[in-house]
Amino acid sequence: MRAIYNTLRLTMKELRAIRRDRVMIVLMIYVFTVAIWMVTSAASTEVRDLSVAVVDEDHSPLSGRLIDEIRPPLFAAPDLLAPSEAAQAQTDGRFVLVLAIPPDFERDLRAGRAATLQLLVDATAVAQAGNGATFLQQLLAETLSEYLQPGADSDDLVEVVIRTRFNPNFNATWFSAVMQLMNNVTILTLILSGSSMIREREHGTIEHVLVMPIRPVEIVLSKIIATGAVILLGSVLSLTLVVEWALGVPVSGALWLYVLGAGLYVVAVASLGLLLASFTQNMGQFGLLVIPVIIVLFMLSGGITPLESMPGWLRLLMQVVSPATHFVSFAQTVLYRGGGITLVAGDLAAMALMAGVALAIVLARFRKVLAG
Repeated sequence: MRAIYNTLRLTMKELRAIRRDRVMIVLMIYVFTVAIWMVTSAASTEVRDLSVAVVDEDHSPLSGRLIDEIRPPLFAAPDLLAPSEAAQAQTDGRFVLVLAIPPDFERDLRAGRAATLQLLVDATAVAQAGNGATFLQQLLAETLSEYLQPGADSDDLVEVVIRTRFNPNFNATWFSAVMQLMNNVTILTLILSGSSMIREREHGTIEHVLVMPIRPVEIVLSKIIATGAVILLGSVLSLTLVVEWALGVPVSGALWLYVLGAGLYVVAVASLGLLLASFTQNMGQFGLLVIPVIIVLFMLSGGITPLESMPGWLRLLMQVVSPATHFVSFAQTVLYRGGGITLVAGDLAAMALMAGVALAIVLARFRKVLAG
Protein backbone atom coordinates (compact mmCIF):
# COMPACT_ATOMS: atom_id res chain seq x y z
CA MET A 1 0.00 0.00 0.00
CA ARG A 2 2.85 2.36 0.78
CA ALA A 3 4.29 1.87 -2.71
CA ILE A 4 0.93 2.65 -4.33
CA TYR A 5 0.54 5.76 -2.17
CA ASN A 6 4.03 6.99 -3.07
CA THR A 7 3.44 6.34 -6.77
CA LEU A 8 0.16 8.27 -6.73
CA ARG A 9 1.71 11.21 -4.88
CA LEU A 10 4.61 11.33 -7.34
CA THR A 11 2.16 11.07 -10.24
CA MET A 12 0.27 14.10 -8.95
CA LYS A 13 3.59 15.94 -8.67
CA GLU A 14 4.35 15.14 -12.32
CA LEU A 15 0.91 16.29 -13.42
CA ARG A 16 1.33 19.59 -11.58
CA ALA A 17 4.73 20.04 -13.25
CA ILE A 18 3.13 19.48 -16.66
CA ARG A 19 0.38 21.96 -15.82
CA ARG A 20 2.97 24.62 -14.97
CA ASP A 21 4.88 24.02 -18.21
CA ARG A 22 2.91 26.36 -20.47
CA VAL A 23 5.13 25.77 -23.49
CA MET A 24 4.48 22.03 -23.31
CA ILE A 25 0.74 22.57 -22.92
CA VAL A 26 0.64 24.85 -25.98
CA LEU A 27 2.69 22.30 -27.93
CA MET A 28 0.30 19.47 -27.03
CA ILE A 29 -2.77 21.50 -27.97
CA TYR A 30 -1.17 22.46 -31.29
CA VAL A 31 0.00 18.93 -32.13
CA PHE A 32 -3.34 17.30 -31.33
CA THR A 33 -5.44 19.89 -33.19
CA VAL A 34 -3.92 22.31 -35.69
CA ALA A 35 -1.06 20.05 -36.77
CA ILE A 36 -3.39 17.16 -37.63
CA TRP A 37 -5.77 19.42 -39.52
CA MET A 38 -2.97 21.13 -41.47
CA VAL A 39 -1.17 17.93 -42.45
CA THR A 40 -4.40 16.23 -43.45
CA SER A 41 -5.83 19.16 -45.39
CA ALA A 42 -2.72 20.63 -47.00
CA ALA A 43 -0.33 17.73 -47.54
CA SER A 44 -1.58 15.32 -50.20
CA THR A 45 -0.06 13.14 -52.90
CA GLU A 46 -3.37 12.77 -54.72
CA VAL A 47 -3.52 13.90 -58.33
CA ARG A 48 -5.64 17.04 -58.27
CA ASP A 49 -5.43 20.13 -60.49
CA LEU A 50 -2.15 18.91 -61.96
CA SER A 51 -0.58 21.55 -64.20
CA VAL A 52 -0.57 20.48 -67.87
CA ALA A 53 0.54 22.19 -71.07
CA VAL A 54 -0.10 21.06 -74.64
CA VAL A 55 1.99 21.68 -77.75
CA ASP A 56 -0.52 21.20 -80.57
CA GLU A 57 1.19 21.08 -83.95
CA ASP A 58 -1.68 19.19 -85.59
CA HIS A 59 -4.59 21.61 -85.02
CA SER A 60 -7.06 18.92 -86.05
CA PRO A 61 -10.45 17.97 -84.62
CA LEU A 62 -8.80 14.97 -82.95
CA SER A 63 -6.12 17.05 -81.24
CA GLY A 64 -8.81 19.46 -80.05
CA ARG A 65 -10.77 16.54 -78.67
CA LEU A 66 -7.73 15.27 -76.79
CA ILE A 67 -7.16 18.71 -75.29
CA ASP A 68 -10.81 18.97 -74.24
CA GLU A 69 -10.54 15.69 -72.34
CA ILE A 70 -7.84 17.15 -70.07
CA ARG A 71 -9.99 18.81 -67.44
CA PRO A 72 -10.58 19.10 -63.68
CA PRO A 73 -10.57 17.72 -61.08
CA LEU A 74 -7.53 15.59 -61.97
CA PHE A 75 -5.93 18.18 -64.23
CA ALA A 76 -6.00 21.95 -64.43
CA ALA A 77 -7.19 23.50 -67.67
CA PRO A 78 -4.25 22.96 -70.07
CA ASP A 79 -2.22 25.85 -71.45
CA LEU A 80 -1.24 25.89 -75.12
CA LEU A 81 2.46 26.40 -75.83
CA ALA A 82 4.60 26.83 -78.89
CA PRO A 83 7.13 24.03 -79.54
CA SER A 84 10.01 26.31 -78.59
CA GLU A 85 8.45 27.13 -75.20
CA ALA A 86 7.78 23.62 -73.89
CA ALA A 87 11.17 22.62 -72.51
CA GLN A 88 11.82 25.98 -70.85
CA ALA A 89 8.34 26.11 -69.30
CA GLN A 90 8.94 22.75 -67.64
CA THR A 91 12.43 23.77 -66.56
CA ASP A 92 10.88 26.82 -64.88
CA GLY A 93 8.59 24.48 -62.94
CA ARG A 94 5.38 25.82 -64.47
CA PHE A 95 4.04 22.47 -65.68
CA VAL A 96 4.35 18.91 -64.40
CA LEU A 97 3.14 17.39 -67.68
CA VAL A 98 3.63 18.64 -71.24
CA LEU A 99 1.83 16.79 -74.05
CA ALA A 100 3.21 17.21 -77.57
CA ILE A 101 0.90 16.39 -80.50
CA PRO A 102 2.95 16.12 -83.73
CA PRO A 103 1.92 17.51 -87.14
CA ASP A 104 -0.42 15.34 -89.26
CA PHE A 105 -1.29 13.23 -86.22
CA GLU A 106 -4.94 12.67 -87.19
CA ARG A 107 -4.13 12.16 -90.89
CA ASP A 108 -1.59 9.46 -90.07
CA LEU A 109 -4.08 7.63 -87.88
CA ARG A 110 -6.77 7.76 -90.54
CA ALA A 111 -4.29 6.40 -93.08
CA GLY A 112 -3.40 3.51 -90.78
CA ARG A 113 0.11 4.76 -90.15
CA ALA A 114 1.75 4.69 -86.71
CA ALA A 115 1.65 7.98 -84.83
CA THR A 116 3.38 9.03 -81.63
CA LEU A 117 2.35 11.33 -78.82
CA GLN A 118 5.13 12.67 -76.61
CA LEU A 119 4.52 13.28 -72.91
CA LEU A 120 7.17 15.20 -70.99
CA VAL A 121 7.04 14.51 -67.24
CA ASP A 122 8.67 16.62 -64.52
CA ALA A 123 9.60 13.83 -62.11
CA THR A 124 10.79 16.12 -59.31
CA ALA A 125 7.28 15.66 -57.87
CA VAL A 126 7.60 11.89 -57.96
CA ALA A 127 4.22 10.73 -56.66
CA GLN A 128 2.05 13.25 -58.50
CA ALA A 129 4.11 13.05 -61.69
CA GLY A 130 4.00 9.26 -61.83
CA ASN A 131 0.30 8.97 -61.04
CA GLY A 132 -0.59 11.93 -63.24
CA ALA A 133 1.31 10.52 -66.23
CA THR A 134 -0.47 7.18 -65.79
CA PHE A 135 -3.90 8.80 -65.55
CA LEU A 136 -3.27 11.00 -68.58
CA GLN A 137 -2.00 8.04 -70.60
CA GLN A 138 -5.15 6.08 -69.79
CA LEU A 139 -7.32 9.07 -70.65
CA LEU A 140 -5.64 9.55 -74.03
CA ALA A 141 -5.83 5.82 -74.81
CA GLU A 142 -9.56 5.72 -74.07
CA THR A 143 -10.21 8.82 -76.17
CA LEU A 144 -8.21 7.49 -79.13
CA SER A 145 -9.89 4.08 -78.89
CA GLU A 146 -13.31 5.70 -78.98
CA TYR A 147 -12.24 7.88 -81.91
CA LEU A 148 -10.86 5.00 -83.98
CA GLN A 149 -13.70 2.59 -83.18
CA PRO A 150 -16.78 4.69 -82.35
CA GLY A 151 -19.55 2.77 -80.66
CA ALA A 152 -17.44 -0.35 -80.19
CA ASP A 153 -18.35 -2.51 -77.23
CA SER A 154 -15.38 -2.45 -74.90
CA ASP A 155 -16.84 -4.84 -72.32
CA ASP A 156 -15.01 -8.11 -71.84
CA LEU A 157 -16.69 -11.47 -71.53
CA VAL A 158 -15.99 -11.37 -67.80
CA GLU A 159 -17.30 -8.35 -65.93
CA VAL A 160 -15.23 -7.23 -62.97
CA VAL A 161 -17.34 -5.65 -60.24
CA ILE A 162 -15.27 -3.62 -57.77
CA ARG A 163 -16.54 -2.96 -54.27
CA THR A 164 -14.21 -0.79 -52.23
CA ARG A 165 -14.34 -1.40 -48.49
CA PHE A 166 -13.34 0.87 -45.59
CA ASN A 167 -12.64 3.88 -47.88
CA PRO A 168 -15.10 3.82 -50.81
CA ASN A 169 -13.91 7.07 -52.40
CA PHE A 170 -10.19 6.46 -51.86
CA ASN A 171 -10.11 9.61 -49.72
CA ALA A 172 -6.51 10.14 -48.59
CA THR A 173 -7.73 12.30 -45.70
CA TRP A 174 -9.16 9.25 -43.97
CA PHE A 175 -5.75 7.61 -43.95
CA SER A 176 -3.50 10.58 -43.27
CA ALA A 177 -5.59 11.93 -40.36
CA VAL A 178 -5.35 8.74 -38.31
CA MET A 179 -1.71 8.11 -39.20
CA GLN A 180 -0.77 11.67 -38.25
CA LEU A 181 -2.48 11.19 -34.90
CA MET A 182 -0.45 8.01 -34.35
CA ASN A 183 2.76 9.86 -35.22
CA ASN A 184 1.89 12.71 -32.87
CA VAL A 185 1.27 10.27 -30.02
CA THR A 186 4.80 8.94 -30.56
CA ILE A 187 6.38 12.41 -30.65
CA LEU A 188 4.64 13.77 -27.58
CA THR A 189 5.15 10.62 -25.53
CA LEU A 190 8.89 10.68 -26.15
CA ILE A 191 9.19 14.41 -25.47
CA LEU A 192 6.91 14.49 -22.43
CA SER A 193 8.48 11.50 -20.69
CA GLY A 194 12.03 12.59 -21.45
CA SER A 195 11.42 16.19 -20.41
CA SER A 196 10.12 15.04 -17.03
CA MET A 197 13.52 13.51 -16.32
CA ILE A 198 15.47 16.49 -17.73
CA ARG A 199 13.31 18.90 -15.73
CA GLU A 200 14.31 17.14 -12.50
CA ARG A 201 17.99 17.63 -13.34
CA GLU A 202 17.76 21.21 -14.58
CA HIS A 203 15.71 22.35 -11.56
CA GLY A 204 17.81 20.40 -9.08
CA THR A 205 14.82 18.47 -7.70
CA ILE A 206 16.42 15.12 -8.44
CA GLU A 207 18.44 15.55 -5.24
CA HIS A 208 15.22 15.99 -3.28
CA VAL A 209 13.87 12.79 -4.76
CA LEU A 210 17.01 10.87 -3.83
CA VAL A 211 16.64 11.62 -0.11
CA MET A 212 12.96 10.63 -0.03
CA PRO A 213 12.01 7.13 1.21
CA ILE A 214 10.89 5.96 -2.23
CA ARG A 215 12.15 3.36 -4.66
CA PRO A 216 13.25 3.87 -8.28
CA VAL A 217 10.31 1.84 -9.58
CA GLU A 218 7.89 4.29 -7.95
CA ILE A 219 9.63 7.25 -9.59
CA VAL A 220 9.63 5.63 -13.03
CA LEU A 221 6.02 4.45 -12.81
CA SER A 222 4.83 7.89 -11.70
CA LYS A 223 6.44 9.54 -14.72
CA ILE A 224 4.99 6.93 -17.11
CA ILE A 225 1.51 7.13 -15.57
CA ALA A 226 1.45 10.93 -15.72
CA THR A 227 2.69 10.94 -19.32
CA GLY A 228 0.24 8.22 -20.32
CA ALA A 229 -2.74 9.96 -18.73
CA VAL A 230 -2.04 13.23 -20.55
CA ILE A 231 -1.28 11.58 -23.91
CA LEU A 232 -4.29 9.25 -23.81
CA LEU A 233 -6.64 12.10 -22.90
CA GLY A 234 -5.24 14.27 -25.68
CA SER A 235 -5.35 11.50 -28.29
CA VAL A 236 -8.93 10.50 -27.45
CA LEU A 237 -10.11 14.12 -27.64
CA SER A 238 -8.20 14.59 -30.90
CA LEU A 239 -9.64 11.38 -32.35
CA THR A 240 -13.23 12.29 -31.54
CA LEU A 241 -13.22 16.08 -31.99
CA VAL A 242 -10.63 16.66 -34.73
CA VAL A 243 -10.39 13.45 -36.75
CA GLU A 244 -13.97 12.23 -36.52
CA TRP A 245 -15.96 15.46 -36.09
CA ALA A 246 -13.96 18.26 -37.74
CA LEU A 247 -12.39 16.25 -40.58
CA GLY A 248 -15.32 13.88 -41.02
CA VAL A 249 -13.27 10.69 -40.88
CA PRO A 250 -15.46 7.74 -39.83
CA VAL A 251 -14.01 5.78 -36.91
CA SER A 252 -15.35 2.24 -36.98
CA GLY A 253 -13.77 0.57 -33.97
CA ALA A 254 -14.46 0.61 -30.25
CA LEU A 255 -12.94 3.52 -28.37
CA TRP A 256 -12.12 1.41 -25.31
CA LEU A 257 -10.09 -0.97 -27.46
CA TYR A 258 -8.12 1.93 -28.93
CA VAL A 259 -7.41 3.26 -25.42
CA LEU A 260 -6.18 -0.19 -24.35
CA GLY A 261 -3.76 -0.49 -27.26
CA ALA A 262 -2.63 3.12 -27.03
CA GLY A 263 -2.00 2.68 -23.31
CA LEU A 264 0.34 -0.26 -23.90
CA TYR A 265 2.10 1.66 -26.64
CA VAL A 266 2.53 4.75 -24.47
CA VAL A 267 4.15 2.67 -21.72
CA ALA A 268 6.70 1.29 -24.20
CA VAL A 269 7.48 4.67 -25.78
CA ALA A 270 7.54 6.54 -22.46
CA SER A 271 10.04 3.99 -21.15
CA LEU A 272 12.13 4.62 -24.24
CA GLY A 273 11.94 8.37 -23.64
CA LEU A 274 13.09 7.98 -20.04
CA LEU A 275 15.91 5.70 -21.18
CA LEU A 276 17.14 8.27 -23.71
CA ALA A 277 16.85 11.07 -21.14
CA SER A 278 19.01 9.12 -18.69
CA PHE A 279 21.96 9.50 -21.07
CA THR A 280 21.62 13.29 -21.43
CA GLN A 281 22.08 16.33 -19.20
CA ASN A 282 19.77 18.90 -20.81
CA MET A 283 16.94 19.28 -23.32
CA GLY A 284 19.31 20.18 -26.13
CA GLN A 285 21.16 16.88 -25.85
CA PHE A 286 17.88 15.01 -25.46
CA GLY A 287 16.48 16.63 -28.60
CA LEU A 288 19.51 15.63 -30.66
CA LEU A 289 19.20 12.06 -29.41
CA VAL A 290 15.46 11.72 -29.89
CA ILE A 291 15.26 13.08 -33.47
CA PRO A 292 16.82 10.04 -35.21
CA VAL A 293 14.71 7.74 -33.04
CA ILE A 294 11.52 9.52 -34.14
CA ILE A 295 12.56 9.34 -37.80
CA VAL A 296 13.15 5.59 -37.60
CA LEU A 297 9.87 4.99 -35.78
CA PHE A 298 7.99 7.06 -38.37
CA MET A 299 9.55 5.77 -41.57
CA LEU A 300 9.63 2.09 -40.64
CA SER A 301 6.37 1.77 -38.70
CA GLY A 302 4.26 0.85 -41.73
CA GLY A 303 2.28 4.08 -41.65
CA ILE A 304 4.34 5.90 -44.30
CA THR A 305 6.09 3.02 -46.06
CA PRO A 306 4.08 -0.24 -46.28
CA LEU A 307 5.77 -3.13 -44.51
CA GLU A 308 5.37 -5.21 -47.67
CA SER A 309 7.66 -2.78 -49.51
CA MET A 310 10.52 -3.27 -47.05
CA PRO A 311 13.25 -5.92 -47.31
CA GLY A 312 12.28 -9.07 -45.47
CA TRP A 313 15.02 -8.78 -42.85
CA LEU A 314 14.14 -5.16 -42.08
CA ARG A 315 10.44 -5.94 -41.79
CA LEU A 316 11.18 -8.75 -39.35
CA LEU A 317 13.56 -6.55 -37.36
CA MET A 318 10.99 -3.77 -36.94
CA GLN A 319 8.31 -6.23 -35.89
CA VAL A 320 10.66 -7.56 -33.20
CA VAL A 321 12.09 -4.32 -31.78
CA SER A 322 9.63 -1.52 -32.64
CA PRO A 323 6.30 -1.06 -30.86
CA ALA A 324 5.35 1.55 -33.48
CA THR A 325 4.98 -1.16 -36.13
CA HIS A 326 2.43 -3.04 -34.03
CA PHE A 327 0.67 0.17 -32.97
CA VAL A 328 0.12 1.23 -36.59
CA SER A 329 -1.19 -2.23 -37.48
CA PHE A 330 -3.42 -2.16 -34.40
CA ALA A 331 -4.77 1.32 -35.15
CA GLN A 332 -5.53 0.50 -38.79
CA THR A 333 -7.39 -2.67 -37.82
CA VAL A 334 -9.42 -1.03 -35.06
CA LEU A 335 -10.07 2.48 -36.38
CA TYR A 336 -10.34 1.73 -40.12
CA ARG A 337 -11.77 -1.79 -40.31
CA GLY A 338 -13.66 -1.90 -37.03
CA GLY A 339 -11.82 -5.03 -35.92
CA GLY A 340 -12.42 -6.55 -32.51
CA ILE A 341 -9.99 -7.66 -29.85
CA THR A 342 -9.50 -11.10 -31.42
CA LEU A 343 -8.06 -9.52 -34.58
CA VAL A 344 -5.57 -7.35 -32.69
CA ALA A 345 -4.65 -9.79 -29.92
CA GLY A 346 -1.26 -10.42 -31.53
CA ASP A 347 -0.43 -6.72 -31.74
CA LEU A 348 -1.61 -6.16 -28.16
CA ALA A 349 0.53 -9.04 -26.90
CA ALA A 350 3.56 -7.75 -28.81
CA MET A 351 3.14 -4.21 -27.45
CA ALA A 352 2.65 -5.55 -23.92
CA LEU A 353 5.82 -7.63 -24.19
CA MET A 354 7.82 -4.68 -25.57
CA ALA A 355 6.43 -2.40 -22.86
CA GLY A 356 7.52 -4.88 -20.18
CA VAL A 357 11.02 -5.23 -21.63
CA ALA A 358 11.42 -1.46 -22.06
CA LEU A 359 10.20 -0.86 -18.51
CA ALA A 360 12.66 -3.41 -17.11
CA ILE A 361 15.55 -1.82 -19.01
CA VAL A 362 14.72 1.72 -17.92
CA LEU A 363 14.34 0.58 -14.29
CA ALA A 364 17.78 -1.00 -14.37
CA ARG A 365 19.24 2.13 -15.94
CA PHE A 366 17.43 4.39 -13.47
CA ARG A 367 18.77 2.46 -10.49
CA LYS A 368 22.27 2.87 -11.90
CA VAL A 369 21.78 6.62 -12.44
CA LEU A 370 20.43 7.14 -8.93
CA ALA A 371 23.22 5.07 -7.43
CA GLY A 372 25.76 7.21 -9.31
